[in-house]
Amino acid sequence: MRSQKFAALLSLGCFVLGVAIALIASNGARLGWWDYETGLKILAPGVAVAILGSIGGGVWAVRALRMNDSIGMRFGAIGLAGSLVIVFIALNQLRLYLTSPPIHDISTDVGYPSQFSALLPLCAGAVNGPEYDGMKLVSYGGRRTHTAAAQKKAYPDIKGYPALLNPKAQADIDPRKILFWRAFEMAKRMSGWNIVSFSEKDGTIEAFTTSLWFGLTSDIAIRVKPAGKIGARLDIRAKSRTVQNDMGINAAIVRDYMRAVEGK
Repeated sequence: MRSQKFAALLSLGCFVLGVAIALIASNGARLGWWDYETGLKILAPGVAVAILGSIGGGVWAVRALRMNDSIGMRFGAIGLAGSLVIVFIALNQLRLYLTSPPIHDISTDVGYPSQFSALLPLCAGAVNGPEYDGMKLVSYGGRRTHTAAAQKKAYPDIKGYPALLNPKAQADIDPRKILFWRAFEMAKRMSGWNIVSFSEKDGTIEAFTTSLWFGLTSDIAIRVKPAGKIGARLDIRAKSRTVQNDMGINAAIVRDYMRAVEGK
């Protein structure tokens, strides 16, 4: 009886401590007290504590079922469930880190990527410079390859969006203008995006977004250009300012935006 209640309290205590450590690690990075890598090091003990909480919760659950006794149920159930959630999130992040290509610059056009301009003052001094990393060598899939090649292998679905908007080639219809304003409206609707500049004349939109977890910032450059007289093409690029392996964050940013523009 006493050991069952102790296991329940241990599980709850570990869950609360794990959450506290995770919040400290994440918010410290967001506030600039330390960098992302330091935040991960601070987070590690929190995950270890959550594992201990899962074990304690498991012991409580086994004893409760075996003895048909609900003592400590409130503490044990919350502690076990909460600790398992923390461990699951940590393991999923580890999975993404190990399986994602070690890149942080994603572009729908790897030959002629969109460039940053208005964002340059905001990302000055960032760990990752604004230049395109397409030709940077990385290790992926057991061999050395370029970032652009690693992107194509890992995310073959990421491509530009060609839109046929003037099939009759009418002189009073500007496909690039139509697609640009559609792109701009969708950019305004994207959750967490902060639009820095837009120009119909240049066909460009620049924005950035910051993740809730650890405050990781990605810069975004969108470009709309003519595709003959009957269409236009939209391309987007997203690049992390700090991390080297973005664990698929920028690919997700690009995918979500392209789906919104294409109406999928």
